[in-house]
Amino acid sequence: MPKSNAQQRALIVGAGIAGLTSAWWLERAGWDVSVVEKAPSFRAGGYMIDFFGPGHEVARRMGLLPALEARRAPISSVTSVDSSGRRRAELSTAAYEAVADGVISLLRGDLASVIRGDLRASIRYGTTVSAIDDGRVTFSDGSSGEFGLVVGADGVHSRVRELVFGPSSAFVRYLGHHTAAFSFRDVELSARIGHRYQMLTVPHRMIGCYAVRDGSMAALMLYRSASPELPADPASALRERFGDLGWVAPSLLSVVPEDVYYDEVSQVDMPSWHHGKVVLVGDACGAVSLFAGHGASLAMTGACVLAEELAAGAEGAFERYQSRMKPAVEHTQEFGRRFIGWMAPSSAWRISLRDMAFRLSGLPVVRNLIRGSVTPDVDGVLVSARRTPRG
Repeated sequence: MPKSNAQQRALIVGAGIAGLTSAWWLERAGWDVSVVEKAPSFRAGGYMIDFFGPGHEVARRMGLLPALEARRAPISSVTSVDSSGRRRAELSTAAYEAVADGVISLLRGDLASVIRGDLRASIRYGTTVSAIDDGRVTFSDGSSGEFGLVVGADGVHSRVRELVFGPSSAFVRYLGHHTAAFSFRDVELSARIGHRYQMLTVPHRMIGCYAVRDGSMAALMLYRSASPELPADPASALRERFGDLGWVAPSLLSVVPEDVYYDEVSQVDMPSWHHGKVVLVGDACGAVSLFAGHGASLAMTGACVLAEELAAGAEGAFERYQSRMKPAVEHTQEFGRRFIGWMAPSSAWRISLRDMAFRLSGLPVVRNLIRGSVTPDVDGVLVSARRTPRG
């Protein structure tokens, strides 16, 4: 496929999981790929994800599974604790893997790093788009270019979506919670927590942490908020919201970085994911939310499916891509809305009910219930996938 003209130039906006995977597949399909990312540098770390489902198959086709396995976090269990750190209930990794085949637990940043390491295209950091006129793009630094394909992979707060499709308010569904995640190094606390995801849950609030590697820790916080508006000072907001909790909360709150990852928990629902030469992938068009999980898996799957359909023929490619992906996204979004009561219980008795399921997770009947509760069936999206050889 010739690369000398604008029609074979692809611009990827966003260097997260969706953008990096889109770049990987498109450059191997013969596109001249450019990537821009508004963040000043690569974002490492982040929160832990359970990576499985169709994204796992995409990673296998990309030849990345050995590298992902090498970065697997040795999490042995998910443990619910009380305000004194005493164990209330525990879901073992063995029980979880029984309902989520092939799961790899790793940091989101590790997944992105593995994909980035196998990418040929360079990334312009600190740059986003300021105007899009079909394939004509003006960047935030004043430069411009002509592209045959513009892929908006810039997340829930997509600038591409705003410029081409309209304001976020038309597409973003707020799920009533804020979340934050950060990493830090604390050898003593890391040894104390160990390789277990431990969490303290009270009505409408959850704080969790786990050891990562080499004395490092990762923390996740989640709380109910009536408004999606983000605080001007997220670190201070977290200290105020969680400051009355016990266990390791004081230690975690004492090391919250000023640039902590902090966002609303939302989903994105759009009737159409494409317009002219512009198409959206990942969270930009179908965010499923923290409650649903599977975001990284679906992002990689969408990138793969888009590249396949473009290779199959430009005419109708965007429509075919959306028709394959949208049912899986909608199914997972619906699951995520149901899962709020499991991940962020609204009352003490709901917390007790969840902990009881943890304690009984070894029973086959309970495992079947957990499978239906935590693993949406989205594998079918790749059944008709055409395998693309590595370039």
